[in-house]
Amino acid sequence: MTKRPKVLGVQIQPVMGDKKANLEKVRNFIEQYAWFKPDLIVLPEVFNTGVDHKKLKEMAEEIPGGPTSDLIVGLARKYNTNIVAGSFVEKLPGGDCKNTSMAVNRQGEIIAKYRKIHLFNYHGSEESKLITEGDRAVIVETDIGKIGLTICFDIRFPELYRALTFAGAEIITNVAAFPYPKLEHWVTLNKARAIENLAYVITVNQCGRVDVKRQNLGVSMVINPWGEVIASVGGEEGVMMAEIDLDKVKKTREEFSVLNDIRPQAYKL
Repeated sequence: MTKRPKVLGVQIQPVMGDKKANLEKVRNFIEQYAWFKPDLIVLPEVFNTGVDHKKLKEMAEEIPGGPTSDLIVGLARKYNTNIVAGSFVEKLPGGDCKNTSMAVNRQGEIIAKYRKIHLFNYHGSEESKLITEGDRAVIVETDIGKIGLTICFDIRFPELYRALTFAGAEIITNVAAFPYPKLEHWVTLNKARAIENLAYVITVNQCGRVDVKRQNLGVSMVINPWGEVIASVGGEEGVMMAEIDLDKVKKTREEFSVLNDIRPQAYKL
């Protein structure tokens, strides 16, 4: 196991509804920063289409077999890296669509699919009209450690993160399309999830304007188990690079053993 893995977060502004352009953008960023030799690459939520509610179902694809999963599998194999492929809309055989985060290992094998549990139903969002919610948490074992997978609105549900931690997660990813004006929520919630669970939180957000009413924040971050931001990128397209220390997770949990002090039996009202 690589104890000090290198992480590359790719923050993009998707071209709304243009899957070909967005996949090319992802390919170019990963090729441009291949010199960093990342052990893990993380992309944003619905990176291949943007939050285009009119086209989300139309542009859904099967996993595997669609152009998005094919590209990610090829890039993981080519650059010998693990990839958490943000999320994109997965078309299931029965006709349902899921907002799915896919994890791929260095050999180009799809090793996990997490389907977003908590769908956003506020401020005109149509996610729950188009997408069927997932029904289980997912943790994936990789050669750099155990990674818990979450998507955007999940960040407001600490129970999910605690469950992932107790299942052994050392790293938790949150891939998002999180907009203004909720900058303070975004930063505070992500740092809180790292602090509460003494885990690395790697959060990769979309950036840029979606329409006249919505602009995504960007502000992707890598946060260590003590809640410190060790890498970030602002509001424009770009990447963040970090080396994380998984021994720090173990050491922090041993020295500040707050997770051993949880008393659920006393929380009943």
